[in-house]
Amino acid sequence: MIKVFGCILEEHDLWLVLIGAIICAAGSWATIRLFSRVRSTTSMERNAWLFLTALVAGAAIWCTHFIAMLGYNPELPVGFEPVLTVVSLLAAMAGVAIGVNVAARPSRLGRAIFGGAIVGLAISVMHYTGMLAYRVQGIVSWDYGYIVVSIILSVFFSSAAFELATRRGLPGYRIWAAGSLALAILCLHFIGMTAFQIDPMVIEGSYSNPQALRAMAYSVAGVGVLILSAGWASNFIDMNARARASDALDNMSNGLVMVAPDFTIQLFNRRVVEMFNLSDGDIVTGMPLEAYLRRAGARVGWDDARVKRVFENHLLWMESEQATRVDQHFSDGMVLSISCQPVHGGGAIITYDDVTEIREGQKQIAHMAFHDVLTGLPNRRRFKEEIAELASKQSFAMLMVDLDRFKFVNDTFGHAVGDTLLVSVCQRLRTVCDANDLPFRFGGDELCVLVTRGRDETLALAENIVTALSQPYRIGEESTSVGCSVGVAFAEKGADPKTVQQMADLALYKAKENGRGRVETYQEGMIEEAAQRRLLENDLNIALEAGQFELHYQPIFNLPDRKLTGFEGLIRWRHPERGLLPPVEFIPFAEQSGLVVGIGAWVIEEACRQLAQWPRDIYLSLNVSPVQLLTVDILQQLTNSLDRNGLTPNRIEIELTETAIVENNLQIANILNKIRDLGVRVAMDDFGTGYSSLAHLREFKLDRIKIDRSFISVSMEDGGAAAVVRAVTGVARDLAIETTAEGVENEAQLANLIELGCSAAQGFFLGKPLDSQAATKFLAQSAGEKATG
Repeated sequence: MIKVFGCILEEHDLWLVLIGAIICAAGSWATIRLFSRVRSTTSMERNAWLFLTALVAGAAIWCTHFIAMLGYNPELPVGFEPVLTVVSLLAAMAGVAIGVNVAARPSRLGRAIFGGAIVGLAISVMHYTGMLAYRVQGIVSWDYGYIVVSIILSVFFSSAAFELATRRGLPGYRIWAAGSLALAILCLHFIGMTAFQIDPMVIEGSYSNPQALRAMAYSVAGVGVLILSAGWASNFIDMNARARASDALDNMSNGLVMVAPDFTIQLFNRRVVEMFNLSDGDIVTGMPLEAYLRRAGARVGWDDARVKRVFENHLLWMESEQATRVDQHFSDGMVLSISCQPVHGGGAIITYDDVTEIREGQKQIAHMAFHDVLTGLPNRRRFKEEIAELASKQSFAMLMVDLDRFKFVNDTFGHAVGDTLLVSVCQRLRTVCDANDLPFRFGGDELCVLVTRGRDETLALAENIVTALSQPYRIGEESTSVGCSVGVAFAEKGADPKTVQQMADLALYKAKENGRGRVETYQEGMIEEAAQRRLLENDLNIALEAGQFELHYQPIFNLPDRKLTGFEGLIRWRHPERGLLPPVEFIPFAEQSGLVVGIGAWVIEEACRQLAQWPRDIYLSLNVSPVQLLTVDILQQLTNSLDRNGLTPNRIEIELTETAIVENNLQIANILNKIRDLGVRVAMDDFGTGYSSLAHLREFKLDRIKIDRSFISVSMEDGGAAAVVRAVTGVARDLAIETTAEGVENEAQLANLIELGCSAAQGFFLGKPLDSQAATKFLAQSAGEKATG
């Protein structure tokens, strides 16, 4: 080493050595930075950076060597062979190009060391080729020991330089790499110069004087500076472009990380730091992807196993030919949509979108799609999925629940109270059910529960539901109560969900039919009965279109003079197979199916048509279903029929049962008032058999009360029945309401009714129901008898 330092200090121009060292350091730093660009780019861009690296590094190595050579003072005239001098420059550039190209490949371990060794050999080839171009007046000899040492150190430090240049996680890695590369160049040159020995003698040739050599050294230094400056300028321009791109990236709403082919972080923006709540320095350019994921995972509570899984997933995404997009859910509720787009040639671009609000909104929309907005219970759509899944796995039961008086509450207190009541009902339903029961709301007051309990436990649950839902409710200042009916259907594994629901519906219908506020279980044959009802519905439609309905007319007589004053129109169905059917066999079903509206419209039109053919002092009483009165169509139907047939409204009287009036009192009362405003009279039929109350006579505006036949038939023997008839006729008389007794079967009953003060009567004793022709004939006979009398 002493001899090496002696060579430097005693045999060189120290100013030129200093200039060479500066060129060497600057060139080494530029080479390492350019090497990073080669490693982080692909395709043609990589080749361009490789060319620039080879140019800058080769020029720096050659300039360092040439300036130092020019600074070497053998105290003899010297010169340079031009061809070999140029060859040495080209050898440096070519060797660097090959070495850098190898070192920048990330595919195998040790590539950086091997590529660095190639660069070290290129430095050696450049130096000793340049020494061959050195001409001096003397005999040149070499100390091969120093030559070997110089080459070994050059290869060692060069390999270390390029290995360090790939260790981006190492603090100050570029400084260490550039320093190592500078050592490789300087060691090679000065140790190699120590091996260079000259024995002076006069040799013919062209030699330069020292002043010319110094001028040449400065010129070479200037050229080197220009080449290095070009390299620095290109890198500066690239860095500025990257900085501008970085500014744009930092202002993106989503995070971005660019991964190099060697799985290191090549680029990232500020949004990534914010998303993962990272600190400055937690993510830096050049750090390994796994290290970045580990630091990001530490911020969100990932353990080592999860970090490993996430890293392995990233590797799989980067190997894929297509982009991968996944949602990553974090413990704090944040949801990131992560997209990994592989890049041709290796590496990938990873973007992070914060979709927490979007996913929460989608979650709420999905919840709304499968849940009732008012009560929060799963809805019909969710029910279809649940019952299908349940039926495929095991046996189960379905409970259909329907509130009995909900419509009354809605009409009486308003829909706001009705909605609050429904919420309370569903809360009670949840309380009665356990964690394995699945309650649903289909809409309105229709509820359903799917259960997997045993038969006895299921029936007990149904009874508990009836009990719980029937308890009074306190809603604001209002107190109300509703009952409920429950239909239960049991199903085996693999049962058809639609059939099970039909079975539960039929059981519920049976519970309502049997008095409500009760539980009914599906029984064999109910579906067949329903099929028969569907056939009946089809037959009723055909009957209405084919004109199979008829009106029969039962005479009504005034009392006590027994004058024929009107008829009650009674519908009959002349069935093509079953003959003449009374209304009790088809009207109830027509009311359930809604067909009664169309049938009722036909009755009004037919009654008005027939009444127009009879004397003006005859009126016609028609039975009207409450279903008809729940629509406004009946007002239009009455008005049109009366106008078409030229009738005065007081010749028509409609009859409605007391039960129907009371159950739908608000709506029915409103329609009845409008009907009376037309001039049509209103009668309460079957008085005494329903929710009988004398208050109803005052509450509803009535023109007639029809006393049910059950009181008339026993009024002679039963003092209580007679008292009821007497009380009703007395109150009605005081209220200016006419009374009609139904079902008079003999003279004694008629005489008794006259004595009790009844205004009119009808029954088989006075006249059976007659078809239109017979009724017209009966009317004519009555008119003749009156004239004769």
